[in-house]
Amino acid sequence: MAITRATGPDGVAKPNSTGITVIVIGLGYAGCVAAVECHRKGHTVIVFEQAPEIKALGDVIGITGNAAQVISKWGDGKVQDQLEPFLCDYARQNIHNSKGELLVSHTMLGYSAGSGYAANRGDMAVVFYHHVKELGIEVHLGKRVTEYFETQEEAGVIVDGKRWSADCVLACDGVHSKARGFIIGKSDSPHSTGYAIYRAWINGEEALKDPDLAWLLEGDRDKMETFIGAETHCIVGTGRRCKDIVWTCTHRDVYDITESWSFPGKIEDALKVVEGWDPRIAKVMKKTPEKQLVDYKLLWRDPLPGWVSTHGRMMLVGDSAHPFLPTSGQGAGQAVEDAATVAICLELAGKRRIPLALRTSEKIRYARATLAQKIGIETRDAWHKTDWEAVKKNPKLLEMPRPAWLFGHDPQEYAYEEFATAALAVLTGDDEYVPRNVPPPGQSHRTGDFSGKKMKAWKVAHPEAKL
Repeated sequence: MAITRATGPDGVAKPNSTGITVIVIGLGYAGCVAAVECHRKGHTVIVFEQAPEIKALGDVIGITGNAAQVISKWGDGKVQDQLEPFLCDYARQNIHNSKGELLVSHTMLGYSAGSGYAANRGDMAVVFYHHVKELGIEVHLGKRVTEYFETQEEAGVIVDGKRWSADCVLACDGVHSKARGFIIGKSDSPHSTGYAIYRAWINGEEALKDPDLAWLLEGDRDKMETFIGAETHCIVGTGRRCKDIVWTCTHRDVYDITESWSFPGKIEDALKVVEGWDPRIAKVMKKTPEKQLVDYKLLWRDPLPGWVSTHGRMMLVGDSAHPFLPTSGQGAGQAVEDAATVAICLELAGKRRIPLALRTSEKIRYARATLAQKIGIETRDAWHKTDWEAVKKNPKLLEMPRPAWLFGHDPQEYAYEEFATAALAVLTGDDEYVPRNVPPPGQSHRTGDFSGKKMKAWKVAHPEAKL
């Protein structure tokens, strides 16, 4: 199969050199990375985002090493340098029962500074957005897409009555995706998982003055303390190297999905959820400014048979294709992998074979993203429906998996290596195609064997990092 000239995993093409125009919908993590990576591979990018501005608000989000190494290359490491002040430096995750008794403790390698990115989701989003603008990518904020269209020759959107046409459209518009219905050809609303999550953050400078919070701010490494109980788990920790306190609490959802997917949180309601738990949790909750507490409904969409439209010129990317639960620790990471992969597949397939590019990207990514989703469900159930007899025999059952096949993967290197094989499977309709970016049959996907040794790209950008 003839493949167009490639820049390689670390390469950057001349701007607008491929002749391919890509419309990106949404400027969350998936959208930002799709815009930057498509630009880096020589495609012309136009972005539409319905929010009028990108704000630095929120709690902590993690981008594990498999995806962080993609970002580490941006601006020859400049973007990573900008992220450094915001990064959390976790030593370990300590998992307790609801009374505060320690059950198991494990390393946070893959998330911590030097092997991954964990930071305030708003701060990191703003850094990403600024890089998009610095590259000169065309961005339209405060613009809602009202219609989508696709033919065999083009795809596009209608915004404010204007028709925008491109070679392809990447729908990075999240779990509430409006593009999803058009792309999969049927109405598909998100539904509740049965759970919601309180998310909150507290300024560390104020917290330092409070003896009730001192236990969180001791030392120079960030903390992540997880407490598990029936149908509930809480995570209390710090961010930016003990400069902030963050906490989340996943709990049963009592609101109907038609009401809203996000509510201003109430401290009194959060306290009821942890009544009788380790008193340190309630003390943290009581110190939280109520304006910095939100109750998010954890929504789910059933797995799709595919992510690409009928004519192969539109594709779902990130949460619009495969929403993740917070217990996966992979929602943002898998969105980054999606975006980096499709940018490469477009480069390799070329302007005349856009449908092949998108379908090959899906072929490369589908099984991996689906398995990563499964991890989140399994971990949530391990924490919410705990088999305590089994845990007594093996406390490691409560650990968040940190498998080498997931954390140590280089999605860009793999995309270049796998493109020809995956593309041939698309062209021949080979349903027996087996990707190499998942564990082989019979091997457990829930392991803790990530060592950091495969972090080539990170080490190049940060040779002094100690993994």
